[in-house]
Amino acid sequence: MATRFAVLVEQAVGPADRTADGGVDPAAVGRWIDAARQAYLDRCATLERTRAAAGLVLSHRVGRLPDANLFGRPDVVAVSASAAEFRPSSFTLSVRMRTVDTTDDRDVAVNATVTVSLTDPATGEPVELGDDIRDELISLEHAAQYFN
Repeated sequence: MATRFAVLVEQAVGPADRTADGGVDPAAVGRWIDAARQAYLDRCATLERTRAAAGLVLSHRVGRLPDANLFGRPDVVAVSASAAEFRPSSFTLSVRMRTVDTTDDRDVAVNATVTVSLTDPATGEPVELGDDIRDELISLEHAAQYFN
């Protein structure tokens, strides 16, 4: 069974995304992950309302950044994200990056994770997300329509 993703963002690979030898710059991979994370979070109205109402800070942590050399020399990378795991005080996004148009005929899929939480600005401690946010994430995943 193929995995469906809630968001899909195509990233054109420009000169600022490349190393001197034409490969993918590791910083570009981080930017692509951030773009997919933000595209997902933009759909999380309940999460944002909860954050704003309680004066919380939205925090995120990227797991191990994938090796940029795996991508070869793509012209476009499709980056998708979906919630893969929900815990009481955080959830994890699964991010997949796939080369779309390459000059070296490589079809590469690379995965990463991003853990998202709401934290109390006074203590820095994560707070429980609650059923409303969990239900919102479930709804987004049921509506997922992108394959990558």
